[in-house]
Amino acid sequence: MPNQSPKSYSETFKLEVLIDYYTSGMSKISTAKKWGLSSHSVLIKWLHQYPIDSDLLSLPLELISELKMKDAPKSKEQLLEEEVLRLRKALELEKLRSHAFKKLIETTEKEEGISILKKDGAK
Repeated sequence: MPNQSPKSYSETFKLEVLIDYYTSGMSKISTAKKWGLSSHSVLIKWLHQYPIDSDLLSLPLELISELKMKDAPKSKEQLLEEEVLRLRKALELEKLRSHAFKKLIETTEKEEGISILKKDGAK
């Protein structure tokens, strides 16, 4: 099989692909396929070659800020808010689980005619 030389792309084409990638929100792999690139690693190379705030890309400032915020490390407050949300979901799940167990016990007590839970004052 003959050696294939790497395909060269014009700067205009590279910039067009990068602008599409940033504005569409598509993945690197999807963008590479859409534009017929040999692999998504080509796109990754271009992303390093032309940073998001590059004058050549001339992206709107709002988009640049939004994309940089996505990549920025989360603040302690954001991490805590996410943890609170996760814990609230876990609590809700446990409440549902507890309710299901109570119903199961009630049903079993009725069907079997036995008392499963200890009554108040039992030792």
